[in-house]
Amino acid sequence: MVVVKHGWSEEIAFSTFTKEASYDAGVTVNDTNYSSLAGFEATVEWPDRIESDKGEVTGLEFGTQQNRLEQMVNITVNEPHARPNTLAGLGALVLGSVSSTQDGITTAYRHDITPIAVGSGLPSISCVHQKGGLQYKYDGVKGNKLTISGEAGGPVVCNYELMGSGTRATNADTMPSVISESWMLYRSCKVWLESGANISITAQGSGVQQAEDISSATPEDLGARIKSFSWAWMNNAERQASFGSGSGAALDIDKGRRTAELSFDLLFDTSTELDYFINQNPLAVEFDLAGGVIDGAGLPFYYGFTLVVPQFYLKAAPVATGGVDDRLMVTLDCEIITDGTNPASWLSVYNAQTGYLA
Repeated sequence: MVVVKHGWSEEIAFSTFTKEASYDAGVTVNDTNYSSLAGFEATVEWPDRIESDKGEVTGLEFGTQQNRLEQMVNITVNEPHARPNTLAGLGALVLGSVSSTQDGITTAYRHDITPIAVGSGLPSISCVHQKGGLQYKYDGVKGNKLTISGEAGGPVVCNYELMGSGTRATNADTMPSVISESWMLYRSCKVWLESGANISITAQGSGVQQAEDISSATPEDLGARIKSFSWAWMNNAERQASFGSGSGAALDIDKGRRTAELSFDLLFDTSTELDYFINQNPLAVEFDLAGGVIDGAGLPFYYGFTLVVPQFYLKAAPVATGGVDDRLMVTLDCEIITDGTNPASWLSVYNAQTGYLA
């Protein structure tokens, strides 16, 4: 008799509270180190490198041998309704560096996430995944790409692309608990844009939620115009194939030359954005989402995040588009650069967890 398996019973958890002590060492499965996700879409692949001798002269029509040269694991997680805990943990895994501070009097914490220094390696964690009744533990997991996107009036959407060493084993541990948090919604997000000499970036962690941190004057509030946006950070990571380990798992996963992307769609207003392109004015943008209250004692703190891109240019002319019956739109396609002082992008996430990647 065939026992039918159902996709809705899938579970996945990451040790985002505790990183590996050394690469591929693994992290013990428990609620102290891990949390499980809820409301996710996950793809776990084993793209092992397989070779046979079918392209070699053996005197036979078909190949005679095949072997697995490298073990690999790729994990992609999408949250159609993103939550702060996942963004803080897996966001820190991708960018590489996180510092946590108790912002509220009792339970509110701010997690300042920045790109790790050029000469430093990315942190690594473990993952436990159960699907179809089969549960596996994956070690040596590093972050390769983070995308934050969404549309006006909708939820925050986050996508995470992760790479494992290839170390994998069946696992029977109890799946860790889910952190209970509400969705992050763009109705709670303020967006500011500043240009030229008025750009003034407040140091990360020194700003206040729902107050702009990018201008010495009054930046443009895009709340009534912005219709969608997407920001992505890519580590362009590569596996370091095993040499002498015997297992076929990677000895490490190193970041390459990192890249970042930013684009957003606005209702057309005036020629302002086109002038930014023509004059090649430097720009800065801040997304500041503050949802439900974490800690109302004293200055209130809210579940959410702040994303700042300190400097970018428009790399394509934002010409108005739209048909006869459409509202005219412009798309800002951005080239993120460094201003020589701040990270190319930085992210702060607010929730009630004390820290990540300890």
